[in-house]
Amino acid sequence: MKRFMNTMYAFNIVLQAFWSLLLPIGAAVLFGWLLTERGGMKDYVFVILIVLGVLAGLVSMVRFLISALAGLERLEKEQKNKDDFQK
Repeated sequence: MKRFMNTMYAFNIVLQAFWSLLLPIGAAVLFGWLLTERGGMKDYVFVILIVLGVLAGLVSMVRFLISALAGLERLEKEQKNKDDFQK
């Protein structure tokens, strides 16, 4: 059961990292499209927003992965302390 939970925890981290990367990119594409098609802006605004969306997505994903790894280390440390205490 422990192996299954570890696998699900890892799957959760990967899925959340994926979404934290794609959500800013998708929002930038949507807003860029709205500004160029509906707002009458030039096409370079669309390109700038896509680049900013990719950068924001990368920063968001890296920040999430750093916090998730810190949480995983804390969880492993607590589990090790619990196992040492039970011995």
